Amino acid sequence: MGVLIGVVGSGDAKDSPVATVTVTATARGADVQAGAASSSTTAGPQHKAASKGEIPGDGTFLVGQDVQAGTYRSEGKNKYSCYWARLSDTSGEGDAIIANGVAEGPAIVKVAAGDKAFQTTDCKPWTKIG
Repeated sequence: MGVLIGVVGSGDAKDSPVATVTVTATARGADVQAGAASSSTTAGPQHKAASKGEIPGDGTFLVGQDVQAGTYRSEGKNKYSCYWARLSDTSGEGDAIIANGVAEGPAIVKVAAGDKAFQTTDCKPWTKIG
């Protein structure tokens, strides 16, 4: 099992480079400074039943199918560090990451309608707040 170490980014990667910490890619920018991936990271989407307005746990969730666009809040990490990523595709490649971050405590992420998927690892459930 891997451990994620890093800092929480703003979640807005429009003006800054994007980093990744996955099994298949290495860190490339400012949002995550250092880390290693959890073994639960996968290249394809995981279809889990999510109640309306909640992202229940670890996985990769398709925007518009598994989760809706909007602003989500998590109370933070379960055991290690809460990792999240907004994805442009589900290839598992580092350049698919639009924005990502690692949180110890509460985190807020805006999932855009143009995002392909939202990935989360070791976070408490995400609840839609807007």
